[in-house]
Amino acid sequence: MEIRRPTKKELKIIRKALAAFGSVDFLDNFSIYVKEGEKKEVYAASKDLEAFIGKLNEVSFGIKVGEVGKRFRFTLEGAFFLVKRNKKKVYVNEKGEMLFLYGRDIFRESVIDVTEDVRENDIVFVCNKRGDILGIGKTRFDAERIFKVEEGRVVVENLVDRGEYIRKEKLYDAY
Repeated sequence: MEIRRPTKKELKIIRKALAAFGSVDFLDNFSIYVKEGEKKEVYAASKDLEAFIGKLNEVSFGIKVGEVGKRFRFTLEGAFFLVKRNKKKVYVNEKGEMLFLYGRDIFRESVIDVTEDVRENDIVFVCNKRGDILGIGKTRFDAERIFKVEEGRVVVENLVDRGEYIRKEKLYDAY
């Protein structure tokens, strides 16, 4: 398996995804590499490692932040390291946090805040009330409508959450 720098096309796709979440400056601080295999896995590594790229063990190289193809899909680790700004986030209460970490979807009554830029069918980061990223979800409504939906309706579908590491269902999948 080869570790290489991203192509211009891959870098454009990655930049577009980072821009959507206000994190393009991530590329100023880290070097991005692609590991060719069944999927094109994207890794972030300290810029100090560039001199060692050909000599590193590919298994222990950097942090997997996503996968690139027609679009860039964040891993849970990538969400934690890449997303620092309040863009495309849904905040949940303690009950919603617990249910989400058990693999459940987010119901209307669990939502305590939503960033204004959230649209229907967006990929969003689900956070607890302290702002810790719990996982990645897909919205069923835009930010304005989420609070107008009747209670008992799912407003965010769970795609991947921190609890999956314990359940070992979808370890290291990207969304």
